[in-house]
Amino acid sequence: MKYRLPTWVAMAATTTQLLAQVSVGGTPYSLRAALPWTNVPTVHGTPFNAAAVAEEDARREAEGLVPAYARVLPVNAGLYDAGQWATLPNGDRLWRLRVASTGALATELFYTDFHLPANATLHVFSEDGSTVLGGFTAFNNRTEGEFTTSLVPGEASLVEYYEPAAVAGEGNLHISGVGHAYRDVAEVTASGACEVDVNCSEGNDWHPQRDATVRISIQEGGFMFWCTGALVNNLAQDCKPYYLTAQHCYTGANQSELNQWKFYFNYERSGCGSGSSPSNHTMVGCFKRGASNDNGGDSGSDFLLVEGTTAAIPGSYNPYWAGWDASGTGGNNGVGIHHPAGDRKKISSYTTPLASSTWGGVSGTHWRVKWAATANGHGVTEQGSSGSPLFNAAKRIIGTLTGGTSSCSNVNGFDYYGKISYHWQSNPGPSSMRLKNFLDPAATGTLSMDGSYDPCGMYVGIAGTDAPVGHLQVWPNPTTDAVVVSFPGQTREGLLEVHDMGGRMVAGHSVGLEPEFRLNTTGLQAGAYLLRWVVDGHTKATAPLIVVQP
Repeated sequence: MKYRLPTWVAMAATTTQLLAQVSVGGTPYSLRAALPWTNVPTVHGTPFNAAAVAEEDARREAEGLVPAYARVLPVNAGLYDAGQWATLPNGDRLWRLRVASTGALATELFYTDFHLPANATLHVFSEDGSTVLGGFTAFNNRTEGEFTTSLVPGEASLVEYYEPAAVAGEGNLHISGVGHAYRDVAEVTASGACEVDVNCSEGNDWHPQRDATVRISIQEGGFMFWCTGALVNNLAQDCKPYYLTAQHCYTGANQSELNQWKFYFNYERSGCGSGSSPSNHTMVGCFKRGASNDNGGDSGSDFLLVEGTTAAIPGSYNPYWAGWDASGTGGNNGVGIHHPAGDRKKISSYTTPLASSTWGGVSGTHWRVKWAATANGHGVTEQGSSGSPLFNAAKRIIGTLTGGTSSCSNVNGFDYYGKISYHWQSNPGPSSMRLKNFLDPAATGTLSMDGSYDPCGMYVGIAGTDAPVGHLQVWPNPTTDAVVVSFPGQTREGLLEVHDMGGRMVAGHSVGLEPEFRLNTTGLQAGAYLLRWVVDGHTKATAPLIVVQP
C-alpha cells in the first residue's frame, strides 16, 4: 500500500467495549511510602531482535506501508504467577511487578483477563517516577477483559496494584504484551526542525481545530505505528466519537487489535517551541465504520472512519467535534494540523489555491497542497501525519492526508489529501461504508456543517446541569420554514434556545406550559443547529435541528 510518493518515505502514517484510559489520578502507594523496588521481580518480553526488525522495516518501506515505531513482544505475567505481594499494616495488599524490554526508548503494556474490584487501583509509572499513569479502577473493567496503558519512557514500566482487604483475592489481571518503542517516541526523537508547534502564533485562530486533532497509536499484526486523525461532527449532533483518518493506516486489524488503538488528545506543547505536553489524555478502542476500500488511495480517496468504543469523551479533554465540507469546493488558504513522526501537534499553512488532483490514477480524488513559510517555520508533513485533517478558511475539514513529497529538506514539495467530497459517496466497495452514511445519518443531503465543542448539549455552556439531559421531539426535521418542538415532562416555564455549531445562541423564545411550541426558522441560514430547553438555568433537553433551503 502506498503512503508516500517515491521521492521520500515517511507518512505514517463485535460488540465488546474497551474504556477510555480515564483514571482517578493519585500517587502510587509505593511512591508515597518511598518503598524500594530493588527486590521486586522483573519480567521481560520476548527479546527484541534489532536485526530482524530492521529487515522487516525495510520490507515495509519498500511496500509503502506505514513505518512502525514499536513492536509488541509477548509477556506472560499475572497477579498470581508473577510479581511480589505485600500485606500492609491495615490489612490491604500491594502487588508490584517491573515489566522490561532491554533497549526500549519507552514501553507500553497490554492486558487480558483484566478485572479490578471495588476500590482497588492500578498504577503504571516510570522508574524515575516522572511519568505516572492511573489510578485505574473498576470503572476500567470491560466484559472482554482487555486493557492497555500508554507509553512510559525508558526500558521498563513499573506496575502497582493496590487491593483493599475487603476485596482480597477478587482482582485479576494478566499482562500479555509489552510494546517496545525503538523510534519516533517524541520525548526522545523529534520531528523535523522546520515544523511549527500548533500553539505558536500560526495556530492562534485554530484552537478548536487543534482540539479536534488527535494522535493515533495503531496496533496491527504485532506492529505499533503512528497516524493522525480528527474527531468529527455529524448532522445528528449526538457527540458520537467518530474519528476520521486514512485507509492506509489500517490494513486489516482484527477487533481485538482495534480494541487497543489509542487516541491521544492535547498532545502538544503548551507554548511555541517549549512547554509541557500531556500524554495521558487518551481514549482507547474503536470499531471500524466507514472506509474507502481503495487500497490506500490506489482507486479512491483513502479514508477510514472509526467510532470509539466508549461513548463519552471526558470534558476535561476539551474535545471539539470538527466541521467538514463535502461540497467539493477547495480553498485558497487554510491549515493542516498533524503529529509528524508521532511528535507533539504541529500546524502547516497553505496560502495558494488547492488543485484538484489524483493519487493512484483516478482523477479528482485528492487535493494537492503546497505549504507556505510562516513566522515560526515552514510546516510540512512527515510519517505520523497520515490521515490528518486539511482545513479550509471556513475552519471545516476538506481533506485527509494520504502522502506527498514535502519534508523539511523539500519544503516546496506537494502533499495530497483525499477529498471529503470523494469520501462522501464516490469510493469503490459497499455503498454502506461511504462517509455520508455516518455524517448525514438521516440522509438530509446537507453537504457541510460547522464544528462544535458541545454538539449534543452535554459538554460546555450548560450552566447548572445536575441531571441527565433529555431529548426534545422536533418535526419536521430537516425543515425549510418551521418546526414543532415537543417538551418532555414539562411542568415549568422555560426558554427554548437555538445555538449554531460554534456554540453561539442565535435565537431564544420563552416557552409557557403548552406541550408544544412552533418555532419559525425562516430567519435562520441553512445549516445545522442545536436546540436547548432551559428551565431555571438548567438544560433539561436538547435536539439537533437542520435547516435547508426551500
